[in-house]
Amino acid sequence: MEPNGILIFAQLDEKYNVTSVTEELLSKARKLKEKIWNQRIMTCVIGPRMNYEEIINNLSLYGCDEVVIVNDDRLKEYNKTYYSEIFVRIAKKYPPRIILIGATKEGKEIAAYTSTKLETGLTADCTDLDIGENNLLLSTRPTFGGKLTANILCKTFPQMATVQQNVFKAEKIYDGNINVIFEWENLDTIENKIEIINKSKNNFSFNDITKSEIIVAGGNGACKENGFALIYELAQKLNASIAGSRIAFEKGYITKSQQVGQTGKIVAPKVYIAIGISGADQHLTGIKNSGKIIAVNKDKNAPIFKYADVGIVGDLFTILPELINRFNIDKEEQNEQ
Repeated sequence: MEPNGILIFAQLDEKYNVTSVTEELLSKARKLKEKIWNQRIMTCVIGPRMNYEEIINNLSLYGCDEVVIVNDDRLKEYNKTYYSEIFVRIAKKYPPRIILIGATKEGKEIAAYTSTKLETGLTADCTDLDIGENNLLLSTRPTFGGKLTANILCKTFPQMATVQQNVFKAEKIYDGNINVIFEWENLDTIENKIEIINKSKNNFSFNDITKSEIIVAGGNGACKENGFALIYELAQKLNASIAGSRIAFEKGYITKSQQVGQTGKIVAPKVYIAIGISGADQHLTGIKNSGKIIAVNKDKNAPIFKYADVGIVGDLFTILPELINRFNIDKEEQNEQ
């Protein structure tokens, strides 16, 4: 069968809702479809036996033409072996021209397995997608630590790319018409090498920074005694999420899930407050879709100021206590009224 269309792995969250990165990929796929005619947009949904009506309707709203659903009670929870092999089988049964997968932990595992099994290339962590010469997928991604941007033309089929959340804007359409296919895959023919023995949640209660409206992030300048304590206090006043740069993660001040940048999370808050962050290219990649950027740095030549809507030059250990105190005064005045 001749490769045709764009195949997207439709990732579901713990409550079996379509994730935002899937909606973003569908929206981008519609724009790619406009440049390569007669290409269908197909999604692959993998999960347990359940009612998929809401999922189907959601995929339709974002422009999916066809959805293939593989359901089995053994697929209630993500299993790398089952999910990856099922996705490969669907890709072989309905050979696509392009495969797009969200660069989540699960998505990266499935993408790597798929590219190996299909013997094709894979461009990871893309920041843009387009159709280039000869109607080939043109993938854009940062390289050399984010200092350069590479445009990669994929010449093998299917052409594959992973994209992080918040890179593209999710846009609904209201005339969606979707074809639904239920496929049965014999899981007994898949050698399952993974067994879930126990599940436990970590003790961290941090918000998902990819969904946060306000983020206070610390960089190398805050990686000192009381630096992140001030950031935590300011974030509490603003009801904001806490994040940081790669250096802050490497020094143990934040968790990996709080790291922002090319090797961390792509965020799109209404307000991003960068404290002691110089603004390396790889970090700026992660905040380019922020509404407003406020930067505090004692180095007036820090690159972050070129991108900040508001820049404050000064020592964070002087500025943050003043900001926190200002919020305390405002709260007291509100209580008096």
